[in-house]
Amino acid sequence: MKLCSVEIIDFKSIINEKIDIKGNKICFVGKNESGKSSIIQAISYLNFLEKEIPNNVINKHSKSYPKGLPIIIGLFEVSSKKYLQIIDLIKDNVNPHTSIVIPHKSEKSFIQVKRWGNGLSNISVTMTDMQTYTIDFGKEIENVAKFFNDFFETIYPSIEYFEKEEIIIEPASIEELLEDESKHESFRRLLYIGGCTDLDVLKNDSDDFISTYLSQIEDKFNETFRKHYKQDESIQIKIQTIRNNKLSLIIKDKSKLSFSITERSPGFNYYFSFLVNKLYTKTKNSNRNVILLLDEPGSNLHPNGTKDLLKTFKEISERSQILYTTHNPFLVIRNNLENLLFVEKKELGTKINIKPFLNKYQILRKELGILLNDSFIIGDLNLLVEGNTEKLALHRLFCQDKYKELEWLNIYNADGVTNMPQALNYLGKKNLNLSGIVLLDSDTEGDNVKLNKSFGENIKEKNWELIEINDIYPDKKQRTFEDLFPQDLYIKAYNQYCQSIEKLDYFIKPFTPFELKKEINTPIINEINIHFKSFLEEKTKKSITKQDVISLVLDEIEKLGETDQKKALKDINGIIDRILEHFKNLIKNVNH
Repeated sequence: MKLCSVEIIDFKSIINEKIDIKGNKICFVGKNESGKSSIIQAISYLNFLEKEIPNNVINKHSKSYPKGLPIIIGLFEVSSKKYLQIIDLIKDNVNPHTSIVIPHKSEKSFIQVKRWGNGLSNISVTMTDMQTYTIDFGKEIENVAKFFNDFFETIYPSIEYFEKEEIIIEPASIEELLEDESKHESFRRLLYIGGCTDLDVLKNDSDDFISTYLSQIEDKFNETFRKHYKQDESIQIKIQTIRNNKLSLIIKDKSKLSFSITERSPGFNYYFSFLVNKLYTKTKNSNRNVILLLDEPGSNLHPNGTKDLLKTFKEISERSQILYTTHNPFLVIRNNLENLLFVEKKELGTKINIKPFLNKYQILRKELGILLNDSFIIGDLNLLVEGNTEKLALHRLFCQDKYKELEWLNIYNADGVTNMPQALNYLGKKNLNLSGIVLLDSDTEGDNVKLNKSFGENIKEKNWELIEINDIYPDKKQRTFEDLFPQDLYIKAYNQYCQSIEKLDYFIKPFTPFELKKEINTPIINEINIHFKSFLEEKTKKSITKQDVISLVLDEIEKLGETDQKKALKDINGIIDRILEHFKNLIKNVNH
């Protein structure tokens, strides 16, 4: 089951907000007190059998204040496989007098959980395919308590809310680990991740067996830890026996000294606790989806640590969902901005900005403090691009396995082709004296940039390379970045984009999709602009948010099979191959 939307009513500063959740990673950004933490906390109450809603979270503007409780509504998409499991569960518990008819299979159904208080009497759970059937579990199930318990334990996602990461690993005897005392829970989780799923195994009387078994646990945990934590690969986790036959956790590094977890830095403590708690949750709930809700994760981490954390997020999100808040520009989602949501405090409470694409995502960039074009916080080796379309698309494409070396290459956005000479002058010999690669469109504006004297002088330097879109084509047609993608996919994405903004009263007349009847002369964006402007007021300054269209293009490509995907990415990967080639040559000079 995958969470696809949440509606929050009368919760703290939130009056009524609905959030569409696309993908497995959602990041909320916003000022302090904007309400982003409230969103995460409210979603945690969809954990309806384990977490009670306190009586002090009702919105003060609500008619139910002060004694009422908020309403939380979650909509979950049900896969065909999970649907069959639910049907089996219903058959075992259905009211014999029910007249409801449920299809034997369903490719896509939804479960809505609506909660307005505590206890089963204040929860409504319904399942529907939005067309042929709707079943209210509370009405149609004979033994509701048993059904919900089984449903919650085997099918419903495990929803884990973490406001603050803490880890306590005190020395403990095997007898203490077998007990339920909470202070030893982290130690038990670490052992579980290392392969000890049954602590009773540790009761074995053979010292040789215990020694060998703990060594195997160490090896497995260290392998997992090193896979995620790259800042110091010399670190080893050891489990030693100390006085009174107690097991103790020891951390060793290249200093050859031993440390307890409490003697390490706050950043290391956070990362270690995150791995133990989240990987335990992932391992323990391998047959269920997991929804992790994180409030300000990694606040003590070094930027390199946040990169490691993002990689961990990526691995976990392959099968689970992660929703988190942050102020850290290194922790934001870079390769899919529709999953980066801006939360702001208005006069009537918390609102989620549904138009972050306006003004080139300026509101998000400003909020995160990443308007760095006038800053020295720039990489030694840069890829200079014309705008956000290239920056955001390349960040996403660099995640392909064969381009891993480029994943953290600094992509510098010139904010427009006319600014390319100034940007290169700033990065180049006369100012910061950095190295890099310039990616330029093969169109009239790109040709004009090459005629600029300053640009010409800088690009001739041995530490700068120029790549043009036409470098991978045999002819000299005008082309822009958009022409690196198949025209049918670009048109499909463009129509999807226009249909999405039409709902925001963007146009003055109903939108009619663009029909691709024959190949369009490049640059494709020229033809698209004419079509787009036909739905706008004559003197409007509105324009296509090209990075949103490219994002949708990449979404469509990801849905393709391996062969078709390779074909769709052929041209853009041709450009990235050239970027990688120049990168490898330039990085040698940077390192020296």
